[in-house]
Amino acid sequence: MKCLPGRWSSQRRLFSVPIDAVSIDVLSPALEQLLADLGMPGQQVEECLAPLNRKDRSGPQLSRPHYLHLGVEGDRCKIYWETKRPTSIPKEARFVLYRAWKWRANEPVTRSDYVLLTTARAARRAIDLELSKDPPCAMHDLIEQLQVSFALQQEPWPPLTVRIEEVQDGHPTGRDSLNLHLHRAALPLGTVAGTMFTLARDWQSTSRDTLIAWVAGHGNQLLSNFSFGRNESGHPFATCYYGTTRHSPNKKDTVSHSDRIPGSLQRTRKRPTPTA
Repeated sequence: MKCLPGRWSSQRRLFSVPIDAVSIDVLSPALEQLLADLGMPGQQVEECLAPLNRKDRSGPQLSRPHYLHLGVEGDRCKIYWETKRPTSIPKEARFVLYRAWKWRANEPVTRSDYVLLTTARAARRAIDLELSKDPPCAMHDLIEQLQVSFALQQEPWPPLTVRIEEVQDGHPTGRDSLNLHLHRAALPLGTVAGTMFTLARDWQSTSRDTLIAWVAGHGNQLLSNFSFGRNESGHPFATCYYGTTRHSPNKKDTVSHSDRIPGSLQRTRKRPTPTA
């Protein structure tokens, strides 16, 4: 769900698969054909698939991604590579946790680097800086509510945070935003319903009935990520990611909630110990 002044969008879907689950010899040509069919220009197709096909993987930024994410937002297509997060990263290092290509057919492709803020201090500073660009408002309340919710769950704040750096045709798009990973606190979407109502009302994003239907339909689903800041047009926005489910190809009728934390092998909740 994405909320902006005068606009509300829930037409967002993202599908993910671990790279090890598919042979590279099968995945690479299939993706090449798919991206071409979806209107991505040939040069960007080659650039996008380079991490998958590269032979030299000697450095951290050259390592083969371990997750592929494919998605749509309205009429816009998206593909993300997720790189496995190492156990330690130098404080001043620039580590790209995700790299994404986003486009519409016959329009220039936008490339987004999701740069990991490697220390809690850097993440707090980035969040405070982003909030300082507006006077106190519902967005400030929403972030404070998340911080309190993390404290109640005895989870450290800030959570894993990435800064989005976007370019199109080699030039920055002007987007200025952060993405907070909320998995660890296992918060239902309904946790932020009140402040999201206030934010959407202040921005005149949509009707109250639409908001009520949204919360009623999804309020018990876990928040996975929250993005906020300004888009390429300079407009403020807030995006809630939720409703993650796991699909098993061997069990077509079985769907279960995924609790994997992107960027690691950890999970948000401990699993029960089997008993005899």
